Amino acid sequence: MDQQSVERLTDRQKDCLRLVARGFTSKEIGRLLELSPSTVDNHVTAAVQQLGAANRGAAARALADLELGQKLPSQPQHLAQSRRTAILATETGGTNWSRNALQLLAPPPVGGKHNDLDGTSRTLRILQVAVLATASVIALTILVSGLFRTFG
Repeated sequence: MDQQSVERLTDRQKDCLRLVARGFTSKEIGRLLELSPSTVDNHVTAAVQQLGAANRGAAARALADLELGQKLPSQPQHLAQSRRTAILATETGGTNWSRNALQLLAPPPVGGKHNDLDGTSRTLRILQVAVLATASVIALTILVSGLFRTFG
């Protein structure tokens, strides 16, 4: 794979490969680019063949390597995610406590991906949704009662 083969890729093929590199499925890429999943698959397959890659992940890594001008490591998703979280905490000056608190306040991911959480993590996510829902209901109740007292 070289710079010339990457330059022959269409813009749509590059867009699809960039999203593949970020871990999106064909269905999710289709939603983002307003294409059908089969069209996304066609773009990705053509790009894989053009680059001579073994699979879509290898093609996405090759594109990223050439665009960034450096060799990117291949590592499992959970390691990449934990490293990214640690980098964000370091950059923002956050501590482990503040990072964990922010993760609890963030809404959980929605739909489309297989749930590969273990039992404890799944239970914590369920509790997180329950706490956020309860807090939302309490805030809405306070807001409505305040409006009634103000205008009633």
